[in-house]
Parts: sequence; C-alpha cells; structure tokens
Amino acid sequence: MSGRAVLRGALVGAALALATLAVGWWGVALAAALWGLMTRGASGTPASAAVGGALGWAALLAADAARGPVGAVAESLGSVMQVPGVAIVAATLLFPAALAWAAATVAGAASRAVGGRTSARRAGGD
Repeated sequence: MSGRAVLRGALVGAALALATLAVGWWGVALAAALWGLMTRGASGTPASAAVGGALGWAALLAADAARGPVGAVAESLGSVMQVPGVAIVAATLLFPAALAWAAATVAGAASRAVGGRTSARRAGGD
C-alpha cells in the first residue's frame, strides 16, 4: 500500500469519525457516499472508504477505552453472545468498514451513470 493510499485512508477515517460524532452511525454512510460522489467511484475509492471507516471507528473506540471499561463491556457482551470479546470489537470495526464500502461503491456507480448520460446528451447522443 502506497503512502498516498494510507494518507487517503486516514483522511477519510477522520471524516467518517467526525460524521459519526455529528449524526451517529449513519453519518458513515452519508460521508462515504459523499466520498464516492466526489471521486466518481475512481479505482480504490471503496477500499479507502472501508479502511477509513475501520480507522475512524478504531479511533473513536480508543477514545472511549481511555475514558471507560470498553474491554470489560466487550467481554460481558461477548459472554452473553457466547463469543470472545475480541469478536465484539472486530464486529464494531467491520460494521463501518462494510457500510462505508457499500455507500462509496453505490454513490460512485450512480455518479458515473448520471455523468455518462449527461455527457451523452451534451454530445447529442440522447
């Protein structure tokens, strides 16, 4: 992974973390969709959104762990669900990654589809 890709993932992660703080978990979908629209679904956009989602929520989880017993809560919830506590943390990071990937993919595809039709109309093809 190039330095540029790591930087892109970190910046998207910061944006997704801020969106989460501002409007809740669905802020991930909104911000990732905006990222997909801005980049028009360029190669690597969904991956950078997924990495950003996981990094952003990892930062939020780390901040919460500094203030409270996140590990104990994960272990307690894990025992109720009969899974290791680490599985709860993994699911917590996989959720925003999957959500961001899906939102960026759909928005990028929609942007390309609308942009393609607009270009065809301008050229007199439609």
